[in-house]
Amino acid sequence: MNYHIQVFAGLAEQMGGPIITVPTDQETMSVAALKDLLSECFPEAAAQLQGSFVARNQAYASPEDLVSIHDEIAIIPPVSGG
Repeated sequence: MNYHIQVFAGLAEQMGGPIITVPTDQETMSVAALKDLLSECFPEAAAQLQGSFVARNQAYASPEDLVSIHDEIAIIPPVSGG
């Protein structure tokens, strides 16, 4: 099973592109667990991942929400600007 995840901004550069595929044996997991898995797979992006927002099916998800391999998932890092 694979999670297909859209990644934005500087995270896309750190993680190798705007869409990543992460293999797992879990069909569902919490958003917090997904962030932990991604941090293990991409240690150079771990700090930024932990502060990023996760969207599931085009709506922001909280850390305890569950995501599935069938969901549209996006990781959105915090942005700043003027």
